[in-house]
Amino acid sequence: MQSDNIRNKKQGFLFHLIGHIAPFFILGVVYFIWLKITGIYVPCLFRQITGYKCPGCGITSMCVNTGAFNFFDAFCANPFIFITLPLIIFEVVYCEFLNFKKRKMPTWNNLLLIFYCIGLIVFGIIRNIIAI
Repeated sequence: MQSDNIRNKKQGFLFHLIGHIAPFFILGVVYFIWLKITGIYVPCLFRQITGYKCPGCGITSMCVNTGAFNFFDAFCANPFIFITLPLIIFEVVYCEFLNFKKRKMPTWNNLLLIFYCIGLIVFGIIRNIIAI
């Protein structure tokens, strides 16, 4: 009886997670197909205005190259996001878990996200200084 209860809780979380992530995944697949058919990318407004790469520049190319199993070019497109992708995935799943359980974000996780954002900003500055 207790194992059924645990299974139902796990299935409940899985459906919760899929329900919140599926729309973004579907949009990503549609955008990927759009790119392959038309070759038209959404430009980075920050780069268009300033001429500098933002910390997120290259994410589309990174995703397209990752989808084609071209990991070297994916890394070159945005090294910081490529390397920290497992952390990003963990954070999405963990935040959804906390949301599902109706719990608050723990302090350690807030600090981790602050350090991550600082690292992302530093990467954005360095990539424009040494032209990454």
